[in-house]
Amino acid sequence: MSQPHSGRDRNAHPLTTRLHEVNTVNVETRKQILAEAREVFLEEGLAGFSMRAVAERVGVSATALYRHFDDKDALVATMLGDAFATFGSYLGRALGGRTPMERFRKTGEAYFAFALDHPRDYELMFLTKCGELGFKRIAREIEERSRPTFEFLVERIEECMSARVMGKADPLQTALYVWSTVHGTASLWLYGQLAESMDLPAFRAHIGFTLDRLEKALARP
Repeated sequence: MSQPHSGRDRNAHPLTTRLHEVNTVNVETRKQILAEAREVFLEEGLAGFSMRAVAERVGVSATALYRHFDDKDALVATMLGDAFATFGSYLGRALGGRTPMERFRKTGEAYFAFALDHPRDYELMFLTKCGELGFKRIAREIEERSRPTFEFLVERIEECMSARVMGKADPLQTALYVWSTVHGTASLWLYGQLAESMDLPAFRAHIGFTLDRLEKALARP
């Protein structure tokens, strides 16, 4: 009769197995800290944001929090860095478009998809005052991570202009125009200002309408 299998690799070294379990716990704890820190920041703002407040939400001591992050600025910087990294991964999907205009369209769709899928991150990134975020005090990496997402839009516009499917204009100013349009639309939805006039399916249809109008407005005459 075969012996019952414990589910653990018999050849695995006990110390190696233990280290793997500890690392897994550390990763999960770090994720929980970042999630709760984002909620505290959005609910309380910078004035009420502290390592102690985050620790209480996570259910650990403030001292334990410092094992993962050096200080409050490091925690906020990591929150923003992770959010922008996720946002960048959404924008990257646009590169699957077959033509410059299709990639431009997919960039807009990715922007809205991120806002709907990650509303808390979107609020932290785009709907919170930069002064409160402490951009002047947080690590320079935040600026370095956020800049490429806007440059991505500029590049999509430049390639449309080069392909002569979009009217010639200053690419940077055009990108600001596009961003302000999609950002305004997404913000109205996330703030609940469109709730009385449309439900989510209707808003998704409105996203399509917005992108259609942008394409038409920017198309080469």
